[in-house]
Parts: sequence; C-alpha cells; structure tokens
Amino acid sequence: MVSALARNVATADDDVVGEPPLPVNARGQSVSVIVVVLVDEPEVVPSYRAYREALKQVGRSVEFIYVLDESKSKALQGLRDIAADDNEPLKVIALSRWDDEIGALKSAVRRASGDIVLTLPAVLQVEPADLNKVIDAAEDTDMAVAERPRLGASRLYQLQDRLFHGTLRLMFGRPMRDLVCRVRAYKRATIEEILGFSTQQHFLPIIAHDRGFKIDAVDVAVRQSASPRARFGSQLRLLSDTIALFFVLKFVRKPLRFFGALGLPLLLVGLLFTTALAIGRLFFDMALADRPILILGVLLIVLGIQTIALGLIGEIIIFASGKRTREYTVEKIL
Repeated sequence: MVSALARNVATADDDVVGEPPLPVNARGQSVSVIVVVLVDEPEVVPSYRAYREALKQVGRSVEFIYVLDESKSKALQGLRDIAADDNEPLKVIALSRWDDEIGALKSAVRRASGDIVLTLPAVLQVEPADLNKVIDAAEDTDMAVAERPRLGASRLYQLQDRLFHGTLRLMFGRPMRDLVCRVRAYKRATIEEILGFSTQQHFLPIIAHDRGFKIDAVDVAVRQSASPRARFGSQLRLLSDTIALFFVLKFVRKPLRFFGALGLPLLLVGLLFTTALAIGRLFFDMALADRPILILGVLLIVLGIQTIALGLIGEIIIFASGKRTREYTVEKIL
C-alpha cells in the first residue's frame, strides 16, 4: 500500500471523510472530474494541467479524482507531487489491487461529491477547451457523450469504425459515432445506476440508453496528437464484447426467448425426422436399422427439450428474484 504524502492522496481501502462539500455555482451543478489512469506515461501530468486550466474558465466548482494502481509508478509519483499542494483540487486514489476499469471508476464515484461526473482519459483525446460544451449538455440531460470527427484517420480505421458503429445501430437501435471516446458527462444518479452492470467503460452509453436515460451527443475537436489509428485486434475484441452485451441486455430478463428460439427449431426438426420415419415404418414397411437419420432425429428432440428447459429454469429464477429487480426508470412524476 502506498502511504499518503498529503491529505489529497488516499488508498482504495480507506474512505475519504471529513472533507467539506463542494461549493455550487449559480445553476447548482458542481463537477467531479474522474480520470482512470490505464497507462504509465509522463503525459498524465501535462494532461491534468491542461484539463485544470480549461475547467477554470467554466465558472463551476470542480474537483479532480485520479484512480490508478500502484504499478504505475511514474504517473503516481507525478500526481502525488501535484496533490501535495493544498491549492490543487486533486485527489489521488492508489489501488492496491487492480481488477478492471469499471472497478476503478466505481471507487472514484463513491468518493465524488459533484452533481455532474465528468470522465476523462489520462492522455488528451479532445481539445480541453471543448470540455465545457460537454458539461453544459449534461446539465440539461442525463448523459452527454463527446464525439470526435474522423478527419485525418486512415481509410482502414474509417472502414472499421463505420462497420462497428453500424453494427451497434442494428443491435441497440441508437446511432453512435464514437463509442471509444472516454470524454463523457453524467448526472450523478445516472452513473451510479449504470455502473451496477459491471460492463466495460466503453458500453456505458449503451447501458444508459437501455435503461431509458436521455443521451446527447456533443461534437468536439480531436486533439491533433491523438488521431485514431487502425487496431484490428482491439476492434475485434470490442465487437465480441458488444455481441455479449447484446445478449445480456436483450435476454437476461427473458431467458426463455433466447433458449426457446434455439431449442424450438431443434425440437421441431427432430420431430419432423422421427415422424417421417415412423410413417414410413408403419405404412410403407421401411426398415429403420440402417437409418442414421433416426438417431439424429432423436438427438435433436432431446437437445431441443433440454435447451427449452434451460430457458424455463431461467424464467423461474427471474420470477423468484423479480421482487428485488427494478425494470423501470421514472423520469418524472407530474
């Protein structure tokens, strides 16, 4: 465990207590900026200073919370030096054990005190001057996501990007242009609810859309030094995670729809084969000893019944736990 050099540095196992609440601006919206550090690079400190300078102009009360694990010694040391200054609104959370990005984000949200939570990457992805646009949009909606233009990107990246986001539109019914950009602003209640799904940080807008929250897209300028590059492996992993998320969101509360859609065709095909063979044996004296299709038909019947039974068991479990599951989100009561 890294020892804290200043009151602004904490570990993930210690709750930060005794801190005064953030003062609010005229609109009553204070901002907590959360940065999950995934890379141990010296650019983390200059990025913080750029964020800090840009958000000084927004006229809101702002706090910064950086989360990283102890293995990122370069970034941790630079942030600790900044946090030692009492005039810096920076809190550093050093995790003794790193699980995933969502776990780190949950740890930071627990210690955030702002009405709006702004998540940013550790290294600049967009122009800091455009952060105020994202925060302004979040004040009038549940979640605001930054979308970068694809100018300067390679043709291969543009092709991968269009295919990926086109697949997202088909699966989830919401057009998205930049799912991998981490610049997002949330109402506090929004991020607290959607973090309970423990999915990748990329998919939080999809979770919010599925839960009925309103999402606004904000066009921002891309940082010239952060132009996107084509990485087929990462895009492929992201696509596989998207398919898994689709099945979880669409069928986790209705498992019989998924297992029934698989098991019923198998059962019907197996019944068709066995019925045809039974008719041939009874009325046309057809031998069955040399008919492998009989074994296939019986196997399909058994497999279809088992698959449908799995769906029924899932429905029973969902029904039994339904009293503890809230499947709706109230926007307002008039």
